Amino acid sequence: MSVVFPNARNFSVSNSSFANVGGDYIHYSGKGQDYPGLDVLYQYTVQGAFYDSEQRFPSPNCHPGTRSQVLEILRHWTNTDVADRTSIYWLYGAAGMGKSAFAREDPSRNSLSSFFITISYQLATSSALTPLLKDSIDRTVRDTPGIIHANLEEQFRAVIVSPCNSLTAEQWNSLPRLIVIDGLDECIDIASQERLLSIICQAKTAALPLPFKFLICSRPEPRIWDAFRHQDLHSMLDCHDIGESFESGKDIAKYLIDNFGRIRQEHGWGMAHATEDWPGNVIIQQLVQKACGQFIYATTVIKYVGCHDSFPIERLEIILKITMPKDFDSPYPDLDLLYMQILSVCAERELVLDVMAHILSPRDILFTAHCVGTSARIIEGLFFLAKRKVWALLFRLHSVLRIPENDSDDITVRHASFVDFLTDQKRSGKYFVNIDESAQHERVVLHFLRMISESTINESKYFKQ
Repeated sequence: MSVVFPNARNFSVSNSSFANVGGDYIHYSGKGQDYPGLDVLYQYTVQGAFYDSEQRFPSPNCHPGTRSQVLEILRHWTNTDVADRTSIYWLYGAAGMGKSAFAREDPSRNSLSSFFITISYQLATSSALTPLLKDSIDRTVRDTPGIIHANLEEQFRAVIVSPCNSLTAEQWNSLPRLIVIDGLDECIDIASQERLLSIICQAKTAALPLPFKFLICSRPEPRIWDAFRHQDLHSMLDCHDIGESFESGKDIAKYLIDNFGRIRQEHGWGMAHATEDWPGNVIIQQLVQKACGQFIYATTVIKYVGCHDSFPIERLEIILKITMPKDFDSPYPDLDLLYMQILSVCAERELVLDVMAHILSPRDILFTAHCVGTSARIIEGLFFLAKRKVWALLFRLHSVLRIPENDSDDITVRHASFVDFLTDQKRSGKYFVNIDESAQHERVVLHFLRMISESTINESKYFKQ
């Protein structure tokens, strides 16, 4: 056995054990030593997907009094016996229709690698399911630690299907049985979308079907449509288009009226001369028409108009005066024009877009883990910027970005539709953001060279001619 502490003197170790390790080894550590398998499982979860995650705060919700019809339909479907024919419900709609208000969102979910691990951990730690599933899931990971890196089908069988199928039908009668999958279309590749649906289909058509219902939310992408048309899936599927079926215009109007009222109260003396029904029904209907069923348009308007450092009446007038160019071609013209207006007030546009590129697609550009992330501290280091420079650059973008006060927390995009806009050159024009890896490297190199050049110029006065 090799010496553990070579050349050490005058010290002692008490109440400890040592392991001489060779080959593959997983060390169980951390809190809750009674469940070392769950400790390992936790290390591979996506914590931002947890129901009570800090990353989701404030979480998206349906505005009070809106989406009542679809909520009632989902409640009825959820409470129907799990043996009912439709055990999969697909809620679909275009970007910004409000799907995540039902399902919630997480920006790190574009890969399946931790999908089943995360669900399994939540099953094991759920207050209702812990007494029944915690021991078996923990034991599975302890007995077969390689399951963490097994293929997805085997992971699903070992850490979800087998533990759940060990319970009786009587036990399941009083237990929660809904799994929500939001943003299926945001999986990093189409094959992952199809693979996930295939795994779910196999679990629901097995001799002993998995006792869960699945609520799946996504955009109506063609390949997802094709997958749901598969005979086995189609036979257990119910679906609805949230954009067309559920009085979106009426709900958006209520959202706007309530929030403009809140803005009027929060801005106090600055809005003292505004009428109680400001901005009035005519303007509300204009905004509803511009939204075209997209809640994201309405929420972005409210965030832009209600910004704490703004004059709401002036900002609303800016939005209403935006005119569409004759040659403007976009599937979401009013939303795109709104995004352009928000970006137009940013100083140092090129630098802002460089920073946005990193926020949209953070990469390990400098071959160090310290550059992975989208916090202000990381971005300032990556682009050689002064402290608090990122905050100054993005100060007017709070309506489209989540910008934490702590410079070590990640800056994130509020909605996928803004990413779609920035990365589509036809829609964004001069605000286009190229997130290809080569373009990312080029940006950092140019900033590095610019810094060297400026340093050389500033220091030249100290050299004798």
